[in-house]
Amino acid sequence: MGEMLHSLYYRLSGEAYDLPAVIVELILIGLCVNWSAGLLQATRGTRPLRGVLIILIVVTLVVRVLTEQFQWVRLDLLYKYILYGLAFIALVVFQPELRRAVIRVGDVRLRRSREPYSLTVTALVKSAGYLSRNKYGAVVAIQRGVDLTGWAENGTLIKADVSANLLNAIFFPNSPLHDLGVIIQGNCVVAANCQFPSAESDEVNLALGSRHLAAVGMSYETDALVLVVSEETGIISLADNGKLTRYLSLDDLAEELNSRLEGTVAAQREHRSSRVIRGAWRRLRRALVVVPLTAVIWYVADQATFARDIVPVKLDIRQDDPTREIVIGGPPPVFRVTFSGPGRAIDRLRASHGNQPLTVTWPLPKAYQPRREPYFIESRAEIQQIVATARQVTERGLSVVDVTLPSVGIHVYELVSISLPVRVKAEGGAVRIAVEHVEPPTVDVRVRRDDLPTLEAQGYVLAALGQQLEGLTPGEVKVFAPVPLKEPAGLTGPALFTPSGVNVAVRVVAQSRLARNVVVGLYVAPELAERYEVRRTDLNEWRIDVEVQGDEAVFEAVGPPEIEAFVHVTADLIPAADKPAEEQFRTLDVIFLPPKGVSVLERRTVRVTLVPLPRGTP
Repeated sequence: MGEMLHSLYYRLSGEAYDLPAVIVELILIGLCVNWSAGLLQATRGTRPLRGVLIILIVVTLVVRVLTEQFQWVRLDLLYKYILYGLAFIALVVFQPELRRAVIRVGDVRLRRSREPYSLTVTALVKSAGYLSRNKYGAVVAIQRGVDLTGWAENGTLIKADVSANLLNAIFFPNSPLHDLGVIIQGNCVVAANCQFPSAESDEVNLALGSRHLAAVGMSYETDALVLVVSEETGIISLADNGKLTRYLSLDDLAEELNSRLEGTVAAQREHRSSRVIRGAWRRLRRALVVVPLTAVIWYVADQATFARDIVPVKLDIRQDDPTREIVIGGPPPVFRVTFSGPGRAIDRLRASHGNQPLTVTWPLPKAYQPRREPYFIESRAEIQQIVATARQVTERGLSVVDVTLPSVGIHVYELVSISLPVRVKAEGGAVRIAVEHVEPPTVDVRVRRDDLPTLEAQGYVLAALGQQLEGLTPGEVKVFAPVPLKEPAGLTGPALFTPSGVNVAVRVVAQSRLARNVVVGLYVAPELAERYEVRRTDLNEWRIDVEVQGDEAVFEAVGPPEIEAFVHVTADLIPAADKPAEEQFRTLDVIFLPPKGVSVLERRTVRVTLVPLPRGTP
């Protein structure tokens, strides 16, 4: 109990909870409880409400004490399920009251229509006098805001102008329509012989009959004003909002009908002193219910949401200034943070990142200026403030209680930009190209200040073309877009290019020639030579002319190209052992070895015959 009170004091002290916010919460909860109590007053829900209130207070105090003193966590879990069960029970027990509340909320309108009830009031008063004198029972529902068409459809539709004679005829004892109720809309009698909902016996005096129960039930379920004339005593009564006003004279009836139907304020028949005393006592009784219930509801909600948990957090340091670069020494720092706040918010926080640490982004303040030595963040208060102001934390209403932080080293570098020309080079072979166009001809390169001398010494940025040049014919102009730029060598940090690539138009400078009388050599694997003699099938195939391509400068340097060509007969051409030895014919690709800078443009083949050697042949 002491720990519970201490935590409550901690919440209200202003350190972890805003006291004005608590006051606003209590006021709002109190208004809701007061409104609910007004709906439940003098209804069947009053006694169940007292039982729920007693159970809620007792169970809350017992569970909190046992949980804190003996650490009975399972009991606390069952308590939460009991709360869910009470919520469900409340929906069942207070179902009529909830329906009544919804009806009352739906009755709120910006503009109220005013029906001409004067003829209706006159007819009702005149008929009530006649029925009361003769002790004829009657119950009449006058529609106000809530439509009573659904109730009228269950009776006998009349749809006639209201008049005293019509009402007297309907409720005459020998009339077939006198037994149930009549519904009036405006100045029209809509239906008779209508079944009204009956109120529970605990809501009215047991001595009253079925007509009074029906009148109270109808006024409780809807906002209709119901007139009742007792068949036993001839007493005239009015039911409104679930409450029954009895012993009305004809003058009182006319005044009440005009007041409640036309919206005028009825004259108070009680003395002023009596009204003040009764009003004060009524407010005191209401306060004795509303204040404790408000405090219990707020305390239960407060305790249900007050929780602590330790969550791993990864600090993601960002830099919004484009002139600086941030480098963390080692992997991103992960530390443990103790959060305090609503239990469901902490559960959602854990579920949002699963088994991975929660990533908190921290824009590095401008106070961390570029320098050679790293900064080390070792202050818990600083990290606690960083995590507490993170979006993932503030949106869930969490607060940071404690932080366990390893030492974090942060390097801050100054970035500078320089404009350099673009040089295009063909890589991956001795391909000569002529650059027709480069767009843009220069790019901006952003590097660390320490790397600026290395970049200036190089003097250019390289755009390399490799496999893109394959298949191009000499003299053809080709546009490549975009061509990525190569990062200069010797830099200690990354280089950022603006733009990241360029558009390059190049022309391949090369020529083709015919290499004549190229002799194709024959190489036989020893394993194959032991079992077969390899013969050239057609000797004319082994001296060929092939077309080659190369740079003009290469041709001029080496003269007429001398190309080495051969065929390699490998051991994998030996037939399987279970097959008979017989002549085998094979077609093989010619392998060319041209000089450097020269490529063969054709694919050539030759044929060979494998002749089995007699057994025992050396």
